[in-house]
Amino acid sequence: MRGHAVRHGLDGRVTFAGRVSAEELADLYARCLAVFYAPVDEDFGMVPFEAFLAEKPVVTTTDAGGPLDVVADRRTGLVCEPRPDAVARACAWLREHPGDARSFGRAGKAVAERVTWDQAIEKLLS
Repeated sequence: MRGHAVRHGLDGRVTFAGRVSAEELADLYARCLAVFYAPVDEDFGMVPFEAFLAEKPVVTTTDAGGPLDVVADRRTGLVCEPRPDAVARACAWLREHPGDARSFGRAGKAVAERVTWDQAIEKLLS
């Protein structure tokens, strides 16, 4: 991955942090504009909910699976084709539209706040 970043002129602009502490993770969420999350056929992922609780929009791809249940295009983030150029355009769009990014993040927080153990148990028992 690092070699890929260097080849594309991103050296010094991209950090591969690896595993981080809970405190550092919270700080990273607090300081970012948005969170990129693009698993392939993920049944369910906590990353979108973590991003939403930090009021950050999520950029994901059309083949992400479960995250598409909560990442709504232009409501709680951006959903794009699973191609590097499409992801780059989505990220650039958010950078150029910070007000929309904040709005998507707030909408995501409202989604995440509705996910509770009581709600999950109620849904299982219904």
